[in-house]
Parts: sequence; C-alpha cells; structure tokens
Amino acid sequence: MKKECVVGKTFHTNSFGKLTVVEKVGKSKALVIFEETGFETVAYLSEVRRGKVADKLKPTCLGVGILGSKSTKNLENNKHCKEYMLWSGMLRRCYDEKYSNNKPTYKDCTTSDMFRKYSFFYKWCNSQIGFSKVDESGKSFQIDKDILVKGNKLYSEDTCCFVPQEVNLLLATSKLKRGEYSLGVSYHKRVKKYSSTVRKGGGNQHLGYFLSPEEAFLAYKAAKEDYIKEVANKWKDQIDPRVYEALMKWEISESD
Repeated sequence: MKKECVVGKTFHTNSFGKLTVVEKVGKSKALVIFEETGFETVAYLSEVRRGKVADKLKPTCLGVGILGSKSTKNLENNKHCKEYMLWSGMLRRCYDEKYSNNKPTYKDCTTSDMFRKYSFFYKWCNSQIGFSKVDESGKSFQIDKDILVKGNKLYSEDTCCFVPQEVNLLLATSKLKRGEYSLGVSYHKRVKKYSSTVRKGGGNQHLGYFLSPEEAFLAYKAAKEDYIKEVANKWKDQIDPRVYEALMKWEISESD
C-alpha cells in the first residue's frame, strides 16, 4: 500500500474505537493514534487493517483500570507478577459489585486516579517499605488502606502502605459479626455481668467481669491499645515509620 493511501486514514478497531495512521515506519509498520484516548503506538499495518491494535490507555480492567504498556507477567515463568496481582485484586475489591456484595466491608471503597494506572501502581509498590518483605511464616506483607488514615475507604499513593499480616489482622474489628455490645464486650447470663476479652497472638485473653458494658469496654480498650503498641515495637525495624507512628497513637473507640 502506498504511503499517501495510508497516512491520515482512519481505521476501526475490534475493541478500542477508531485510530488514525500518523506516519509510515519502514515498509510494514505505522505510527497510529487512537481517537478516544490519544494513545500512540507503532503497529504492523496488517494488524491495523484487521482491527487488532490495542489502546493501552483505555480502561479495560473493570472499566476503570488502565494497563498501559507495562508487562503484567514475569519474564522467567510467564505468570502474572506480584504487582499486577495486587493491582487487579484492589480494583476488584473496589469496582466489582458482586465482590463487594459478598464482602460488605469493601463497599464504597475506591481508588485514586493514579492507582487506576497499572504502570504507576507498579512503580509505587517497588518504592514502598515492606513491599518485598515477608513475615515469619513466609507470607508477603499485605497492602493496607486504613492504618495511616483510620476508617479510610480510598486506596491511594498517600493512604496505602505494606504491613505484615499480624499487623493487618490486629486492627480488624469484625463489626458485621458482632452483637449489640462494643468491641471486646459480651454479656454472661450465668454471672449476670459483662465480660471483656482481648485477642492476643492467635488466642483470647479474658480481662474479667464488670457491672456495666462501659467498664468492660474500658478494660478492653486499655488492653488492646497496649497490645497494639507491643506489636508495633515488634515490627518497628521492618515497617514504614508512618505505620509505626500510627500504631503507637492508635485509639480504640466504642464505634469501632
């Protein structure tokens, strides 16, 4: 095909709208630009004519995630890399309605504009303290959105961090599974008093019986906050200083 017949011509793609040929590159390739996003790439003319060229700036992951040109797989084994698994899992928690219906704690969660771009998320992960670390059991540190900002629903470059599973589980409140009393409090009919229990290191520690739920909660609050500091100091040298500071200042409230 002659140059004048191709340059400036618009083609339809199978899944990414229209593109226009900007210029020829050698005998068989061309620089093209997509109408919708402005993404430019060099592609074989045969692929252009068949509509096989992909727009890397179009949000194709759950309608919001932009893959870009960054590879999602490891060259060594051709499996999806850790960064991509974290990114796609995060988008699923935020934008997959079926998932949030099954996991109500993620309802109304969202991401920043930059976190919707895989290439940015990839670089961000590799710049974070804890991303490449593992805990005693060999499990990778987990991404967390609400330690730096308590109650946060936004996954972003300013609110997320990497923490060991022990820290991540430490602040879980199981609000949807609780009864009518505050965190750590229950009523015992046999003794006709309120019980306070705190979970430590995989087991439960009974803190005593109390005449009111308020007293029981205060006992739980003191014990839990002390334990949070204990765990923070255990991981101090391996976690982001911002995480350590947040844990040392963490306050348990009745609304948790």
